[in-house]
Amino acid sequence: MRDWNMVMAEMEPLTGFFMASRLAALLHVGIHDALNSIPETARYETYLPPVPAEGPASPEAALAAAGRTMLTNYIDFYSDESLPPDFSRPLLQEMLPMVEAVYAIQLAAVPEGPAKTEGIRIGEAAADNLWNERLGDGWDNPDDLEFEFPDNDGDGNPMTGLPGQYVMLDPADTFPGSSQPFFFWWGDMTPWTMESNDQFLPPPPPKYRSGAFRRDLEETRIYGAVDSAVRTPQQSFEALWWEACDGYVFGGTYSFTRQLVMDFEMDNHEAARVFALAMMTQADAMISNVNSKNFYNFWRPITAIDYFYPGSGWRPLMTTSPNQEYPAGHPMVSGATLYALMEFFGGRPLDTPLVGTNTCGSVVFSSLKDAVEGVINARVWGGIHYRGSGEVGARTGKKIAKYVHRRFLQPL
Repeated sequence: MRDWNMVMAEMEPLTGFFMASRLAALLHVGIHDALNSIPETARYETYLPPVPAEGPASPEAALAAAGRTMLTNYIDFYSDESLPPDFSRPLLQEMLPMVEAVYAIQLAAVPEGPAKTEGIRIGEAAADNLWNERLGDGWDNPDDLEFEFPDNDGDGNPMTGLPGQYVMLDPADTFPGSSQPFFFWWGDMTPWTMESNDQFLPPPPPKYRSGAFRRDLEETRIYGAVDSAVRTPQQSFEALWWEACDGYVFGGTYSFTRQLVMDFEMDNHEAARVFALAMMTQADAMISNVNSKNFYNFWRPITAIDYFYPGSGWRPLMTTSPNQEYPAGHPMVSGATLYALMEFFGGRPLDTPLVGTNTCGSVVFSSLKDAVEGVINARVWGGIHYRGSGEVGARTGKKIAKYVHRRFLQPL
């Protein structure tokens, strides 16, 4: 379980965080359904109807086959160079040896016989069923939707607008070559669990002249500037750790999940359920977040600070993402995942602190609640979000986590 998660985490880089949320759910829901399609050992409801069993089956073989099948399906499909640039990942082919190595190690531990063969068949079928079910979920903007920047100031220029509005960023201030808003159609994708894409639409952001907004703006301006005189080296490190280090944007939530299922000595069925619920929560939080961003179309700090401090040349520590600000995405999506984990492990200090490591180094949190606060802080200290937006995002993520946990993959 943990091995498949580690391989999966390397398959979508920083710029692929939308696709990463989808891939993580595909992998872990597929594994969960494979394990719980075996009548003799099933313990939880499946997401899709269970694969009909044709005899005794090995759960371990089903787990291995589901992991391999889902990841090879993904590699084969998305390494196609004829796909649009936002989706084509030719280098994914380099991941195949790692996938096959994990599969070989896991299968080698399963005794030969009919149960192994049947387990492999069930695992492959569970993964293929989910793959085919989600293939038309809207990941590729099938309706060719185009985002239209509102022209409320009447000048026809998408880089200008009324105060409070998200406007097209200068390409020099965001990720090079990115369309804006990046992956905006993700908010119209078919949800995994939600009844509608706007089911968890948060309340509106504060008015741009309100005291609450100005307080948030000042904190971001002071602490989030690239040349901030008040941000500490540790705060700079934590801001970058959550996203801007070499590695993967959800690496923290993935590594925390791996650690917790090990620390709490969960068996395969228990761990599969934790991963599946957490990753479905993450996937729907991403869809909900983009839907909300499109609805409110709120401005980024780099735009707002230039409005209130014209000519200041203010720049954030981190590169501003090419999409709308509210609600803050990382606190909502990673926050939702962390709250999903709290449904199992609680929010109080853990016996063993959470340790997340990437190429920048390690962060340590005493509890999952501390990790949520950490990602909210990181976006302020990085200069790309407002604190209130992060707090709203995290609260919304918590609602999604509770909704998913209470309705899906229930004990039999």
